[in-house]
Amino acid sequence: MKTLIFFLFLILFIVNVKGQEVKSYDFDVKIEVVTKQIHVSGIVDIDFDGKDSISLVLWKNSTIHKIVMNEDVVNYQFDTISPSPIMYIPNGRNLIIYKPEKTQDKKSIQIDYACDMHELNGWANSFSEKWIELNFYCAWFPVSINSSNHTSRLKVWVDDNLKITGSGVVAKKNDYWEMVQEWGAFDIVVIASNNLKSKLLKEGDVFIETDYSELSEQDADSVLSECSFALNMYQTLFGKKDSTYLKIVIAPFDKPGGYSRKNFVSITTSEFNLNTSGIIGHEIAHFWWSAANPQTWEDWLNEAFAEYSKLIYLKERYGIELFAKRIEGYRKNSMNTPPIWGADRNSPQAYTIFYKKGAVILYDMEQKIGTEKFMDFLKTLATKKVNTTAVFLALVEENISKEMGMWIENKLKTE
Repeated sequence: MKTLIFFLFLILFIVNVKGQEVKSYDFDVKIEVVTKQIHVSGIVDIDFDGKDSISLVLWKNSTIHKIVMNEDVVNYQFDTISPSPIMYIPNGRNLIIYKPEKTQDKKSIQIDYACDMHELNGWANSFSEKWIELNFYCAWFPVSINSSNHTSRLKVWVDDNLKITGSGVVAKKNDYWEMVQEWGAFDIVVIASNNLKSKLLKEGDVFIETDYSELSEQDADSVLSECSFALNMYQTLFGKKDSTYLKIVIAPFDKPGGYSRKNFVSITTSEFNLNTSGIIGHEIAHFWWSAANPQTWEDWLNEAFAEYSKLIYLKERYGIELFAKRIEGYRKNSMNTPPIWGADRNSPQAYTIFYKKGAVILYDMEQKIGTEKFMDFLKTLATKKVNTTAVFLALVEENISKEMGMWIENKLKTE
C-alpha cells in the first residue's frame, strides 16, 4: 500500500509541474466585420519559469506590429511556414517570444497585431455578418501550449448592430463590450451576432444563461431545462461543481457538435431534439472530465468518461431502452478498431476509439462491479481530477481490486 501511495504521489507531482505559461491577457479587440480583420493590442503576463523563451501559437494570417516591454523591443520569431505545434489548431503558427536578458521570469509583455480572417473555415469557427465565433481553435489570441489556467479581460469594439457574448462575464459599456474571465481557463471565446438573444434560468444556487440567434423561444427554453437537469444530476453523481454558473451558446448551424470550457459550452444546432440533449449531456460532463492531455491517447479519460456520463444522463432522461440501444450500437461500431492504449489521436477512427469504445469499457466495468460501487468510484475519479491512465489504474487497484485493474488494462491494450 505504501508503494502504491508513493507511486500515485510521484505521478501527480510529475504531471502538475508547471512550465512556461501565460498567466493573463488584458486586450483591446477591434473587430471589423466587413473587412474580416481583427486588431488586438494589450498585455500578456508571462511566467518564463527560468527559460529564455516561451512558445505560443497564433493565427497564421497575422501581422505583428510590435512586441515590447516598457517600450524596449522584445525579440520574437513568428514561423508562418512550419505546421502548427497543436493538432487542434491546424491554421495556427508558432510564435516564440524571447525573455529580455537579465530580467525576472514574470513579465508583462505588450503586443500589437492584426489578424486577417478571410480564410477562417475550421470547425467551431465562423466569421460572417450573421455569426462570428473566435476561440482557441483559430488562435486569434496567442495561445500558450502549457497554459490551462489563465485569466482574461477584454474590451471589444464591434459594429453597433452586433452584440457580444463569450466565455466570460459580458457587459455593455459606452462604446465597447467588456468580457471578464476571472476563473482560470485555456481559451478565450468571443462571439458576435446581429440577432443575439438571451434567456436566464435561476434555480436555487444554479444560474444558467443561454445565448442564441435563430433558435425558437420554445427550443431555447428546452435547452435551459436540459442544462439544468444535466448540471444538477452530475453534481449529485460526481460532486459539486466549483461554480454554479453556466453559459451555453447555441450557434445557428445545422451540423451538430459542441465544445466545453470552464463554465461555458458552445453547441451548434438549428432545433432542439434528442441529438441536442446528447450534446448538452456530453459537453456539461466535461466540467468533471477534462484533466487529461487532449493531444494524446490519454484523452480517453476525458472523452470516454464524458460520453458515458452522457449515456447515464440520457438513461435518466429518456429511459433504459435508449441507453441499451446506444451501448449496443457503440459496441458494434467499435469492433475491430485499434486498442485505446497508445491510439493515434489524429486517426480517422479516433472518435470511435476514444468515445465509443471507451464508453463500452466503462459500461462493462459497471456490470462487473455493480452500479453503486461504480458510481462511487466515478465520484472519486472526478474529485481527484485524474489525468493519466497510470493514476486511473492505480486508483482502480486501490478502490476496487488488483484483478479489476488488470482486467481494465487488458481491455485498454487488446480490444
